Amino acid sequence: MAAAASGKPGEEMTAQQVQAAFQQIEKECSTYLNKIAELEQEVNEHSLVLKAFEKVEPSRRCFRMVGGVLVERTVAEVAPAVKQNQEKIRAVVKRFEEELKKKTEQRTAFMNKYGLNRQGGGGGAAAASGEQSKPSASGGSVLV
Repeated sequence: MAAAASGKPGEEMTAQQVQAAFQQIEKECSTYLNKIAELEQEVNEHSLVLKAFEKVEPSRRCFRMVGGVLVERTVAEVAPAVKQNQEKIRAVVKRFEEELKKKTEQRTAFMNKYGLNRQGGGGGAAAASGEQSKPSASGGSVLV
């Protein structure tokens, strides 16, 4: 259906097709927002673990879940892996934010092309960026 929205310029979409395509774009934006919030929560959890590691000696044993198996290691062995994993998650969050920005621009262009008015919410990019910052702020307070 979204392919019909970006199809040939000569083809006109019916109201149902426009609505379905717009709902698909909205669903994709929502999925990106949810995934970004989930990954930001993971980054916060990694930060808490790294902060806890600072207070203990490197030779102290700790346990890490690897593929569903609890493995015993030392803090010195686990800390670099946790830090590296945190950086990878941050890179994925950045990529998802770029994809969300593109999808939001696509949604705005779609709304302008078909004269749609968004009801019940603010503007496109402003609402998306506002929702992005909310989960990280509330997620941090939940873990404390």
